[in-house]
Amino acid sequence: MKRSLFLCVSLLLLCCQVMLAQEKKAITGKIQDAKGNPIIGASIQEKGTTNGTTSDADGNYKLNVSSNATVIISSVGYLKQELPAGSHAVLNARLDDDTKGLSEVVVTAMGIKKDRRKVGYAISTVSGEDIVKSSPTNFASALYGRAAGVKIQSAPGGGTSAVNIKIRGLNSINGDNQPLIVVDGVPIRNDIVNNSGYWSDTRIRGNSLLDINPDNIADINILKGAAATALYGSSGSNGVVMITTKRGTKGRGLGVDVNYSYGVEQVGVTPDLQTTYGPGYDRATNKSSFGADDDGWIHMGTIDGKDAIRPIFRAYAQFGPKMEGQDVYWWDGQFRKYVSHKNNWKQFYRNGYSSIANVAISNASDKLTYRFSYTRNDYQGVQIGGKQQKNTFNFNTTYKITPKLTTDIVLTYVNEKVHNRPEQINRVTSNYGGFFSPADYMDVYMNKYKTSKGYKYVKFDDTSKDPAEAIKYSIRAYDYMDFLWKQLENSYDERSNRLLSSITLSYEIAKDLKLRGRIGNDFTGYSAETMNKAEFPLSFGESGAYSTNNNVYNIVYGDVLLSYNKQLSKNIGFSASAGYQARREENRFVGIGTNGGLTQENWFSLNASKNPISASSTYRQYYQQDGLFGTVSFDYKNFLFLEGTGRYERASTLAPGNNAYFYPSVSASLELTKALQLPSFVDYSKLRLSYGEVATAAGLYSSNVVYSGYTMNGVPALLPQSAYGNNNLKPERKHEVEVGWETKLLNNRLGFDVSYYNGTIKGQIINLTIPSSTGANSIWKNVGDLNNYGLEVALNGTPVTTRNFDWNMRATLGYNRNKLKSLMPGMDKLVLSNVDNGSLLVTARVGEAAGDIMGYKRKQDAQGNYMIDSKGYYIIDFDHQVKLGNIQADLTGGLANTLRYKNWNLDFLIDFRWGGQMISTSNYYGTGAGMYKSTLAGRDAEHGGVAYYVDGSGKNVAAGSGAPAGAKVYHDGVVLNGLTADGKKNETIIDAASYYLNTYSWGSWPGSGSSSTYEGAVFDNNFIKFRELSLNYTMPVKLRNKVKAQNLTVGVFGRNLFYLYKTLPNLDPEVGIGSSFVSQGIESGTTAASRTMGVNLRLSF
Repeated sequence: MKRSLFLCVSLLLLCCQVMLAQEKKAITGKIQDAKGNPIIGASIQEKGTTNGTTSDADGNYKLNVSSNATVIISSVGYLKQELPAGSHAVLNARLDDDTKGLSEVVVTAMGIKKDRRKVGYAISTVSGEDIVKSSPTNFASALYGRAAGVKIQSAPGGGTSAVNIKIRGLNSINGDNQPLIVVDGVPIRNDIVNNSGYWSDTRIRGNSLLDINPDNIADINILKGAAATALYGSSGSNGVVMITTKRGTKGRGLGVDVNYSYGVEQVGVTPDLQTTYGPGYDRATNKSSFGADDDGWIHMGTIDGKDAIRPIFRAYAQFGPKMEGQDVYWWDGQFRKYVSHKNNWKQFYRNGYSSIANVAISNASDKLTYRFSYTRNDYQGVQIGGKQQKNTFNFNTTYKITPKLTTDIVLTYVNEKVHNRPEQINRVTSNYGGFFSPADYMDVYMNKYKTSKGYKYVKFDDTSKDPAEAIKYSIRAYDYMDFLWKQLENSYDERSNRLLSSITLSYEIAKDLKLRGRIGNDFTGYSAETMNKAEFPLSFGESGAYSTNNNVYNIVYGDVLLSYNKQLSKNIGFSASAGYQARREENRFVGIGTNGGLTQENWFSLNASKNPISASSTYRQYYQQDGLFGTVSFDYKNFLFLEGTGRYERASTLAPGNNAYFYPSVSASLELTKALQLPSFVDYSKLRLSYGEVATAAGLYSSNVVYSGYTMNGVPALLPQSAYGNNNLKPERKHEVEVGWETKLLNNRLGFDVSYYNGTIKGQIINLTIPSSTGANSIWKNVGDLNNYGLEVALNGTPVTTRNFDWNMRATLGYNRNKLKSLMPGMDKLVLSNVDNGSLLVTARVGEAAGDIMGYKRKQDAQGNYMIDSKGYYIIDFDHQVKLGNIQADLTGGLANTLRYKNWNLDFLIDFRWGGQMISTSNYYGTGAGMYKSTLAGRDAEHGGVAYYVDGSGKNVAAGSGAPAGAKVYHDGVVLNGLTADGKKNETIIDAASYYLNTYSWGSWPGSGSSSTYEGAVFDNNFIKFRELSLNYTMPVKLRNKVKAQNLTVGVFGRNLFYLYKTLPNLDPEVGIGSSFVSQGIESGTTAASRTMGVNLRLSF
């Protein structure tokens, strides 16, 4: 059906081509610049028609034109030429640089297009060509390092996982910091569905950014500051990402573009695991709790004629026997070699792939422009069990109804199915319950996670369900087999249908007066179906489950804009606009599921519920916002530009009296190259200055007391939720000043753009804890002010340009810091996150940056010596909680390079993040469990272990030159550097296993008596990453002509390739998930990040 629809639409569009029959002739030629270098992609168009072509990599072209034609030759950055074809068969052209005509149109707030020279605030622009260079599955992940001050965070899990964008650091401590996404002038849903913790939702969610097809993007303009976004009101308080999609291009005629890419996805970063020791604890625990010998072996007598031994399979720690090829009786009832498996971690995953095919048909004439595209995306990530299929249809058209009335229609339909999206693997990598050993045979887990009858594995203490296939002993990695069961047997299927639509009417009332009206809709129907298989035979009871839920998201948007432009005099220009904008959002949810298992095995129906189904879970959420806005602009002698804006807004999330507010902005731009007599090597220079105010409204129902329905003894009742609303809430309000300077030099071969901003966000909204005697646990309040400031630098240059070789560079740098200026009386800090019962806190303290990591350090004397207790462990200073770091980076940026040699193009991008720390519980718990190679230190003589024996009192005594007769000498001693309570040097020997188990154990707070130091969970999080690489070859014109193609390019690409430098051990530095800045700074076991390498083809007719 979809294929038939696609063919019918394609044929219909082809039939729209009505060509005037006239005598044609072929002309060829070469387009060069003033120095004789070929100009690639120059437009060659027959005047007055849609007939045209573009020049190839050598500047050559071929075009059939009528005998009396005039040919228009143009290219960005060059002066246009018009040449009569006459009787010429060859028509060459040399275009002069348009160094003084540097006009570049950018899309600003409310879709108003402006000459960049006139804009008084910072805008970053990323071209659609840059976005698709490495064939990404979503546009946001292609923005790494390409825009100064813009931080991208991709959740691990691949193409189905969310990507978060943050512009200019932190605006709201507790709220949303995501920018507004605007596509072709219409704001769309950018929901925050990506979860931030294992216990709230084990799946790694996506977000709506993933629905924007990169192949359809023409360019992206990023509005950063308050002055730039003030017209959007509270929706744009965190910045605005303006996306313009591709349209039909004049001069080409009917165009057909085919793009295809195929990528292979692999695990990117794997932990550096030790492969010497297997499962077990310290020697004393092994003996007393498990009956093991000194080496950690449990002797089981004779089995099948062999002396059977085994390690402590249920141990989460890896301080057991050395893996030396011994015959071991395994937990599946087989004898196996006790050896290390160095690829265990990689075997946990698989190779994934992405296949993206895009076909587009476009055309343009003086009255009608259209483009239709279809994209098919098939994706399978590195985590087993999951896959995605996505179909995207896009159609946009512009039709000039009359000389004064024009309509634009944009339609995008996205159909998606995701099966078993990636799981967080907290229970496997960052929780003692799920660690697996380097001695483990991963294929045994794959064989034993289910029985031969298709039921879930049978534990050793529940053998009655299947005595023959039951696991023989208690093991630690039950959680791993639970993961396999969930991903390979159970089904969690998500389906969504999303329609983005808009229609815009533009009417020229008079020469200087225009009216534009627009209405748009973003509708998504989403459903999720869970089918959990029966875990054991029905004779043992009911198991399995079935549930279904449905969401409907709907945004209706509209605006009207009246614009007036007038040259008041020779030296003074004037423009003004006024408008109204409204937006209404709705979210409806209903979910229902079985209760107590299924009465028939694997009958996935609500009718199969063992117990009566309780009432379905439902909710409805509504949000409404509208505003009046206006702008006034003046320009003086076309070099001084002034603009003022104002917006009066109402938002439904605040109570009457606080739900309406006004905010202004002013900006100025001074073009120095026109105002002053600058040296000739300065092509363009401009100063910017702006001030703006924007507000951030409270979250849904934060100013209301929300009630939930329930029944008590069959009587319906209402229960207030635990977080009270507050009808005195006011919006968070940002006041920001920005200054900037941008310059182009040396015939545009060198340029820079520098911005400094400083803003104060007043009235931060926080959910404060209150006594439960009030009837709630918390209440929303405005509590304080936050200062946010930073510097942005963008550099671009062309170090080399010749006929056959070009080298272009672009570098970006963003520096950002913040400081909590004040809190309400009686408060000096906010606790933003609590790790392990207060062992670490993420805070915002008055006078300090939000995101400080607070914890307890090892105790030191006045001279800096560590203090050691009587057992030989560090003493933790629980009297002083100190700063261990901050989760926010200081610097972000990137370096992009494009090198062209004849028909070859090489592009690569390096990005970096510097400053800031990360809390990594996987590293912390894994160190305590002896998982990593770093924990080999002290375990044996080879790794620096101290030799000792145990005397009659149980004390560890240094062996020195020898030991008493009959005493066994161990080589796993550790002596911590420090002083004892009497000021003497510590000489107490502890075994290495006890050191790691006690120094990196769960929980360390006053009164805990712990010797654990959570300093070991805080790591610097600096990295430099080779993010993207692509190599493309454009076929010569002779070869393209054979297949009647205007362009034929083949290439290879790579994404997320490798780290040139990183400070976080064992993990990818970008493994944090969630939309809040706090959750992105805490790693607690998500899943592996991946790298992709592949091939692509781009073909145009």
